[in-house]
Amino acid sequence: MDRYRILFIERYLTVEREVYPAMRRQYEVTLVQGRREALAALKAQAHDLVLIDVPSIRFALARFCDDLRADFPGSTLFLLLSPDKQLTNIPPAQDQLTHPITSRQLLSRLSRLLPEQVGEVIAWQGLQLDPVAYALGWQAAEVFLTPKQATLAESFIRAPGELLSRARLMAEVWGTDYLGDTRTLNVHISWLRKALKSLDSPFKVETVRGQGYRLVNPPDAGAALQ
Repeated sequence: MDRYRILFIERYLTVEREVYPAMRRQYEVTLVQGRREALAALKAQAHDLVLIDVPSIRFALARFCDDLRADFPGSTLFLLLSPDKQLTNIPPAQDQLTHPITSRQLLSRLSRLLPEQVGEVIAWQGLQLDPVAYALGWQAAEVFLTPKQATLAESFIRAPGELLSRARLMAEVWGTDYLGDTRTLNVHISWLRKALKSLDSPFKVETVRGQGYRLVNPPDAGAALQ
């Protein structure tokens, strides 16, 4: 499955140790330290976003950004800035953060610049499912499901907030219209709820008694999705 590619320019590797592992769970990340290395990486392969840790670089930021606009027009630029140094003439960028930062903050901001759905990834408000790898993800966290659990999660994510009957879920996940024994469905619903909880996500599988289930995002979680 194709994932977004990010070129991360960071010389000291201190920021890299903090955020690189979390970034790699969601993106293909190329880590470089210098201007020439960065331009060579961009020429060798297209990248969707260029992330620069400005305090750590030793080349002229303005010159690099001029080269970026000239040779790779339309590139998305994201800057990490120092809190204790006044930087003048900062080139325009699509977004920026000031140190100190956390991986959660960075991933949240990156998700605004890069659309939720890439390739085969199915997503709703940041909740992502890779139906090929059976991976369910929220921000920097990820959990792997069984094939049936992933199919069940896909049914909910493709119809967020919609009431799904037991009959529909049995048909979509198990390919049967037999409702004589739905204990298997009950168990899989329970597993999916545990998976969502383990991700520390705001999403819930809500039971509508006598009718079925629906995937919801409680209103009080709205601030976390802004």
